[in-house]
Amino acid sequence: MSSLLLINCVGVHPQKVDINKIKKERKLPTPDFFIPDAQYITSGNGSGWNLRQFLDFRFFSPPFFNSKETKQHKAAVYMAIKHMKDFEVVSWYSKSRDAGGKVRPIFTYQINSSICRDFQVLLYIGKKARSKTLTACKMNWGYWGFNYWDWPGAEKYIN
Repeated sequence: MSSLLLINCVGVHPQKVDINKIKKERKLPTPDFFIPDAQYITSGNGSGWNLRQFLDFRFFSPPFFNSKETKQHKAAVYMAIKHMKDFEVVSWYSKSRDAGGKVRPIFTYQINSSICRDFQVLLYIGKKARSKTLTACKMNWGYWGFNYWDWPGAEKYIN
């Protein structure tokens, strides 16, 4: 577990977002774009769905998303990467508290026979909000792999 925390602490962190501005303007912050040559080199097979999808709303840093909210976020991510056009937004909201998220594909490209999508995620609980750009690639055998860009040195691949 300590190595996972080390990677989380030294990699590319989600950007902090002013939730009041987001709610007032009703739009996502400007996404981080990847340097084009880097995304083709580093996307690879990626990892399966895991807790890194929830940005900093995990581990030892409350608040956390409940099980219903985690399912809503996962459904929104898969809806966005499977069905939405670039820059279309999928939103979800919790009925039980002030929590929600938005997912926006921003770039679609092909690597060999895999379709890849860079997408932006915005998550919030109350006044705490985070945004980050991630990559998903659909492999030949049909599952989606994710590159979380949170390993040491990843920041050099982001504009």
